[in-house]
Amino acid sequence: MDADTSGDIGISSGGNSTRRLRRRLTAEQHRARRMILDFHGTRRTLAEFNDLTSVLRQLGVQNQVPKAVVTGKTKKNGGAKDLMIIGGKPLNISSITFFFTSSSCGINPVMTEAQIRARWFDNGDSAPITATLQRAYSTCSYNKLGFYPDNNLVVGPVDVPCIGTTSIKGPYNLRTGFGNKRDLDAEMYGLYDLAKDWLKKNGRTDVLTRLPYLRRKVIVWPWNNLTQLAKNGTQELVSWPGMGSMGCPGNPDPNGIVPDCLTWMNNDLPTTNLDLQVLFQELGHNIGLAHAGRLECDAQGCLVNGYGDSTDPMGVAGPVNFEKSFTYFAAPAAYKAGWSSPLVNLNKDAIASGSGWTDYQVPSMHSTDKNFLRVAIDQTGINIADRLKPERALYVSFRVAQPLGGYDSGLPKELNSRVWIHEYNETANGWSADIHKPTVLLNMLDLPAMDPKTRKVGPPVVPGWGTILTKAVFPSAFGRGDSLTVWLKAKTNTSATVGLCRATDTAETPDTCYDGIDNDCDGLADDLDPDCGGEDPTALSPPPPPLVVLRKSPPPSAPPKRSPPPPPSPQPRSPVKAPTPKKVVGRRRV
Repeated sequence: MDADTSGDIGISSGGNSTRRLRRRLTAEQHRARRMILDFHGTRRTLAEFNDLTSVLRQLGVQNQVPKAVVTGKTKKNGGAKDLMIIGGKPLNISSITFFFTSSSCGINPVMTEAQIRARWFDNGDSAPITATLQRAYSTCSYNKLGFYPDNNLVVGPVDVPCIGTTSIKGPYNLRTGFGNKRDLDAEMYGLYDLAKDWLKKNGRTDVLTRLPYLRRKVIVWPWNNLTQLAKNGTQELVSWPGMGSMGCPGNPDPNGIVPDCLTWMNNDLPTTNLDLQVLFQELGHNIGLAHAGRLECDAQGCLVNGYGDSTDPMGVAGPVNFEKSFTYFAAPAAYKAGWSSPLVNLNKDAIASGSGWTDYQVPSMHSTDKNFLRVAIDQTGINIADRLKPERALYVSFRVAQPLGGYDSGLPKELNSRVWIHEYNETANGWSADIHKPTVLLNMLDLPAMDPKTRKVGPPVVPGWGTILTKAVFPSAFGRGDSLTVWLKAKTNTSATVGLCRATDTAETPDTCYDGIDNDCDGLADDLDPDCGGEDPTALSPPPPPLVVLRKSPPPSAPPKRSPPPPPSPQPRSPVKAPTPKKVVGRRRV
C-alpha cells in the first residue's frame, strides 16, 4: 500500500510494544481525545480515521495524519523524529521481515529467505543483484543511513491459518479479506500477531527477545492470492503493491524498546523477488516523507499529479534494470530526510532585482551531498506562524546516472543529465512531512541537442514532456511582477552551470540599454537585446521543425482540484489528460 493510503486509513504504530495501547477507539472517543491520539500511535479503522480527519479539518490542523508518540516531549503535528538525519549524524536501520504461507488454504508463495536476503543485502558489484536495500540506503544517503544484516532479520516462511481469530483484532480471512466484515485491519495487523505466535510455537526465543528493539516490521503476503489461484476473473482484494505507516516513532523507551512501525508488501504467488522501488517508498513513508508529485499543465490550466514525479521513488520512478539499478530521491525529499543539503540557500534579499545573472556550478547529486540550490520565494498563503516553520522554496538540482549499481543508475536516458526544478514548502526540521502536501516537480531543463532523425540541432523533445528548454521563468516568484529566471548554460558529466536572474522589468528601457546588464533576464544585454535595437536572434534562422511527441498517460491519482496556473510558467508540452479518479490512493505499478 502506498503512503497516501497509509495516511488516509490512519495507520500508525503504538507508543510502546505493550498491547494496552492497541485498542480500537470509537468515533466519539476520537473526537473527545483527538489531541491524545495525535501523540499516540494507536491503530484505527477507516471509519474511525475518517471521523477524526473531519474533526481535525474543522479545527484547521495542518497535518491530518495522526502521528506516533515521542518519549518525553510530545509533538502535536509533524510526527516524531525517527530515521531522519539531523546534523549529518549517521543512523542505522533495524528491522525484521516476515514472509508468510498458509498451507491449510493452499496459499504457498514460492519466495524463499535466500531470495529476500539477496534483495536486502549487498554482495558486491559482481553479484547477480546489485540493486539491494543495503546499497540503496548507503548510496542514496551518502553513507548516513546504514542497513546491515546483523540488525535486519528475515524470518520465514511463517505458515499461518488463513482463516481464524487473533486476540487483538478478532476474526480474519487471509483469502477473501474483511474477516471483521468492515475493513482489512484484522488481516493486516493480524499477520504480525500471527507471526509472533509462530515464533513462540517454534521456539524462536532468539528472535522474540530482539523483536521489541527492531524499528521496522515488514509483512510480506500475497494479498491477491484468491484472484491468482481462482483465475476466473475474481476481483483483486487490494490495488496496492505496498503500504507503510507514515511517520514512525523514533525514540526508544529507557530500556531501548521501540514502538512497532509496520510496512506491508503485496507479492504475487509465483514471484521470487520484491519490488525494491515500492519498498523504498514505503520505508520512506516510515521515515516521514510525503509523495513526489508533478505539475501538469494544458490549455485549461494546471494541476498537481500527486504521484507524477518520475525521477523520485516517492513518486513513480522505476529503474531501467530492477536487478542492477536504482533511482534515488529528488532534491526536496533528500533535503527533508537530511541526506542532502543545499549548495546555497537564497531568498529575495540575496538575489537583487536588475543585477543580471549570477551563475552557480551545481554538482550532480551523485558526487556530493551538497548538491542543489534552494531559493525561498514568495510566501503568500504560507502560514509562517506555524511552529513547523513551512517555507515555500524552489529546488534546482542536476542528476547524472551512474553505471549500474551506482547513484541514480535507474534514471532512463530521457531523464538523464538534466536540470530539475521542484517546489516544496517544508523544511528539514526532523519531523514527518504532511502526507497531503507532496514535493512538486515543476520543470526539466536541458541544452539543445542534435536530433538523430533530422540531424538538426534544437531543443530535445521528451515523451510526456514535450519540448525541453534551457530556461524556466517564474513570473511572480517574489511577488506580482517580480520574476525569477533559471537558465541552464552548460553542463558536464559532473556539474551544470546554472544562472539565476531576478527582474521587475519585462523589457529593457532606454535607461537600461547601456548599463551592461541583462535587466529583463531574457539572456540578452544592451545592444544584443531587440528591446535596445539589437537583432532578434530567433529571427536569424527558422526553428527546427517540431518533432512528434509520444505521450504516456500519467498514473491515476486522486481527483485533482483545478486552479489557475501557479507562479512558474510551464514548459510547452503536449496536452495532458487529467488523471482518472480512484477509490484507493496507493503506490502504482509502473
